[in-house]
Amino acid sequence: KEEREWLRNLPMRKDIHLQEYRIRISIVHATMDNPNMWGYIFDRFTAAASLQYQWTPLCFFGHTHTPLAFENSDDVVGGPYEQLQILPNHKYLVNVGSVGQPRDRDPRAAFVIYEPDQGLVTLHRVEYDIPSCQKKIINAGLPLRLSERLPVGR
Repeated sequence: KEEREWLRNLPMRKDIHLQEYRIRISIVHATMDNPNMWGYIFDRFTAAASLQYQWTPLCFFGHTHTPLAFENSDDVVGGPYEQLQILPNHKYLVNVGSVGQPRDRDPRAAFVIYEPDQGLVTLHRVEYDIPSCQKKIINAGLPLRLSERLPVGR
């Protein structure tokens, strides 16, 4: 119960100033253009809408559980990534993937490490105990499909 309350009280969007590195980043669950509507970013068109409301050079998001990155310099381009070099005067919208319930057909947990001193965002994948997680999902009374999709990453 406490965890749900804590999650409920989180802001829909957060801008953070990393003073040591003189950079600002944003964090949002869904989209920057309308964070309360839980929209999906899967292509350059939906990314472009979100990037218009991004005031920082780098934004991390999730919601789709699919690691994708979009860059806006003159035009919006993007897709799957393993590592990004953050360039000056560009904006980046980076989906960090999912530690649980991945949707990109890779059942491993996905997360990023951002190294602001090097301007690098690196996607990492790790194995985890899927059968144990499936049991926890079932025991919690959650929909069976949440358990069934874990081993296939969908």
